[in-house]
Amino acid sequence: MALDFFILGTEEFLFSLKTKSFFDLEKEIFIPFKYRTGILIDEYRDNQLSIENQQILIEIIDEYVEKTNLNTNKMKTKNILGFRGLLLYSIEKKYNLKLVGD
Repeated sequence: MALDFFILGTEEFLFSLKTKSFFDLEKEIFIPFKYRTGILIDEYRDNQLSIENQQILIEIIDEYVEKTNLNTNKMKTKNILGFRGLLLYSIEKKYNLKLVGD
């Protein structure tokens, strides 16, 4: 299973989160995001992320990085920081995102 990210409006594919990457992000990033915004990101439903929502995700990731020993689980760290980089690219290009779940 995967969660696919597209540019909202053009439907151009940007990237995909496979199941392992999704679960690395779920507890640490997506659940706090739900508490802040009320938006649930899961791999079974479609959703949208505005630039502002993406910036909130970046803030949550930055807070996670500050309080966590990143050497504990290097693959999880790689997945979270990789996702942060993809969000930064999307924000820089001013893309609102469409998320498509399986």
